[in-house]
Amino acid sequence: MIPNPQVEFSRIAAHLRKRRQHILSDWRRAVDADPKVSASASLVRTQFIDHIPRILDAFDHALRARGREDEAAAEADELAGAADHGEHRWLHGYDSRETMREWGHLHTCMLKEFESFALAEANADPSAVSEARTMLAQLFIDCMVESASSHAALERAEAEGRLRELERVLEQLRTAERERTELWREAAHDLRGNVGAVKLAATALGRAGATSELPTFVSMVRKSADSLDTLLSDLIELARLEAGRERRNIAPFDPRSVISELCDSLQPLAAKRQLFLKFGASPELLVDGDSVKVRRIAQNLVLNALKYTEKGGVLVSCTEVGSAEVRRWALCVQDTGVGLEDGAAAPLAQVISDVTKEAHAIAQEIAAREQRAPVLSTLPTLPSRSSDRPEPEQPSEGIGLSIVKRLCELLDASLELETHRGRGTSFRIIFPSQYPA
Repeated sequence: MIPNPQVEFSRIAAHLRKRRQHILSDWRRAVDADPKVSASASLVRTQFIDHIPRILDAFDHALRARGREDEAAAEADELAGAADHGEHRWLHGYDSRETMREWGHLHTCMLKEFESFALAEANADPSAVSEARTMLAQLFIDCMVESASSHAALERAEAEGRLRELERVLEQLRTAERERTELWREAAHDLRGNVGAVKLAATALGRAGATSELPTFVSMVRKSADSLDTLLSDLIELARLEAGRERRNIAPFDPRSVISELCDSLQPLAAKRQLFLKFGASPELLVDGDSVKVRRIAQNLVLNALKYTEKGGVLVSCTEVGSAEVRRWALCVQDTGVGLEDGAAAPLAQVISDVTKEAHAIAQEIAAREQRAPVLSTLPTLPSRSSDRPEPEQPSEGIGLSIVKRLCELLDASLELETHRGRGTSFRIIFPSQYPA
């Protein structure tokens, strides 16, 4: 009697289905015993087996459909399962060599079952068994190719992602370096201007003698010297911050009293410029923080606000924000000036503005999830006034903002900026209410 190859293929398929759990268990033991495959140790059984049953089902279908039209569909399913399996292994930390070794162990386990079938079935058709082995070899070749291709595609995507991230970081470094260069250029310009004023006044003093012009020249020297002293102090402080030599001294304090006292001390300056300076705060606000550095931040912001506001004034507030789980407090300084777009600190202001937009986007997402509006929208709004920016009375707005930014980083505080031409500027700093011990 001439054997029917299709019947033999079906018998082989039935034998493999019956022995599948043994095949998968033998495969796991073989992989675990392989010292060159270490990633498998972290996988539970279901993760380890992954898409292999689907591939074996497709091979079973291909055997039983040998020579029929649906054989191609079974082979396509085999390849799809192999690609998915390759992606799964990559996501679990396999390299391509480990994945290929796993395929090799599974192939060996399947070949052993073919030998078992040939020995158990005395009347098995050798040619059908041989052809089935060839189909199995082709299956594993195709599966290994698909897995390798999947690995390579994912590794390329990962490398491209790393490259984009490196390019982004490099551009950030370049931007920071440009800002640093511009900042020091502005500082050098201010120094030259004040030194020139001192030299001019000194020359005039030498010629003036005891004339009526003497007080004017003395006042010019004193004012320029004060400006130089302020600028040099700011440069030294910024250098210390950038060198990491400043440390935060955390202790309980009441920001209301600190900021209120600062605003009281600056009232004469506001009155001299015919501006209002108002302060408001939450009823109770006891927090942990560095009160000296918080005062320095507030002082820089309020002085800048008074300096670049011609009409109206400045509103300062400190309020408790956040939730019961994450307590924070906010310092806000709003003015009715002309904004920072055309100011000396425009590059730094743009960076702060970009960070603020990102912070607002995150806040809006959180607010949408928790069905509440962003805290920023609760801040009071000042009337807007438009005027040309006056000549600054103190040097280096850019240095002042840089010091604020560095101090915020030191205190784990976020700095937000909203500024519009002709509609004023608002700085908002959110501080932690507590710091880790």
